[in-house]
Amino acid sequence: HYEAPSRACACRCNIALCERKSSPSTSLWRSQRMTASWTATPRVWGLGAGAGAVFFQRVRNRRLGSSRCPGWMRCGDGSSDASSSTWSPQSPRIQLLALLLLISIASQASRALIFYMVDFDPGATQEDAVNAALKFDQAEYGYIATLGFSLPFTLASLLAGLLADSSDRLQTIGYAGIASSACTAGMAGAASYSILFGQRVLMGVSQAALNPAALSLIADRFGDAPATASSIYGLGIYIGGGLASLGTIVDEEFGWRSCAVIFGSASLLASLLVFWAPTSKSDAVATLASSQTSGQPQTGRSPSRTGDTADVPDVPDVPDAIRKASSMATEAVAQQSVRWLLLASTFRFCAGFAILVWLPPVMRIRFPDNVEDFATYNACIKAFAGSASSLAGGFAADALRRGPLGDRAGIAFCIASSLAAAPLWYGTLIDSLSFEACMLFLLAQYLVAESWLGSAVASLLGAVPPNRRGTVQGIFAALTAVGNIFPAALGLCPPEELASALQVSVAGAYLLSAVCFAFAFTASEERTSDSL
Repeated sequence: HYEAPSRACACRCNIALCERKSSPSTSLWRSQRMTASWTATPRVWGLGAGAGAVFFQRVRNRRLGSSRCPGWMRCGDGSSDASSSTWSPQSPRIQLLALLLLISIASQASRALIFYMVDFDPGATQEDAVNAALKFDQAEYGYIATLGFSLPFTLASLLAGLLADSSDRLQTIGYAGIASSACTAGMAGAASYSILFGQRVLMGVSQAALNPAALSLIADRFGDAPATASSIYGLGIYIGGGLASLGTIVDEEFGWRSCAVIFGSASLLASLLVFWAPTSKSDAVATLASSQTSGQPQTGRSPSRTGDTADVPDVPDVPDAIRKASSMATEAVAQQSVRWLLLASTFRFCAGFAILVWLPPVMRIRFPDNVEDFATYNACIKAFAGSASSLAGGFAADALRRGPLGDRAGIAFCIASSLAAAPLWYGTLIDSLSFEACMLFLLAQYLVAESWLGSAVASLLGAVPPNRRGTVQGIFAALTAVGNIFPAALGLCPPEELASALQVSVAGAYLLSAVCFAFAFTASEERTSDSL
């Protein structure tokens, strides 16, 4: 492509030729991407195309009285929609991001709900505590809350990452959300621990398909601000976790079975909205480029109504499928910086899941008179402090990218976040502190610690080829299984030692993640030097 910085646009535009097509009711812009380049075509054609595009751009800007780059110039994220390079609420990509966030909130709330329906106090009733009704102890709770979800989630995530690179991602997200909602509502009918365990397994399988599809969509649509967009999507973890924390109040008022039905029904409504997602042409372009890069044949499949037009290849033999999956995964983690980022993220998962699973029971035991207060404070801290931290991390990483660190700024930000989180978490569970002081430490810890996710995901996806983003995101999601082994192991601790074990181990996991992020930063610097 002829690339030239224009006066009206801060980025370098991939020039597109547009023709206006009139109809009785509307006018449509159809973009046809130029295949000319400096090396493949005569120099005069490149000059003529560039001059013509800049001329029409300036004429259009003068008519509109605006200095913004027009939407048909395909700036930044490579989208062909008129509003796809903006952050306007009318932009299809912003509407899609809002929908993906809503589905993320619903899935995270469903996933964490069980953490707030248990009570290991001897006086717990069968109406208010699922463990009392189904007769399982603290160790069994550790298994169902962690490995019962994470092991099937891990196995399914490896396949879901490949699926995200070769199928209709919006349809995948919608059907996965419906299945997860059914599992959540179905907990109300569980008559035994084994049935509840099976429902958690199915929930893990269904939710595994969400993140690879959603985050690869975001990476395609938000090339101009990947960390910010990933951080916005990551708000689902905190808002969903906050809503799940309010499940304690719903549980106390209506019982745990009614609580499961309420959360499952709300999740179902959110999942159904994906089938009316805003359409865009950009996925067709991205999918075509991906299939050409990966060498997959085009099957001529008609574009889907949702705008995600990935072709579905023929189903290969099992050995061929295994070899192909292995090749894709190997290509996705070929860079040393990617491997260090995945290891660092694993330690962050260990810390996060340990807090998610064991902080509510620990607080119930330590402050039995403040159970509802903890539910309220915890919900607010997760929803507001966690969300603010995630957004601030994304904004900061994207802003720092324009500085001397470039794409490595996100990794540097993760190092600082992990180092600062360790002492704040340790202070949260100091024995001599009051309930209010513990909540203040928890608030500070969330404000610092939860800024890592958007930066880490953006750095990870930026280090792999575009046609392997779904695959590496599937590997990233699969590593949550390793993170879930950590809280499962904590469940084996004696009840009187659980708080101190949680305090020390989580702080240690934060420090280890900082070390791994530092190695990723060094490896990324070496890769950048080699490429230069």
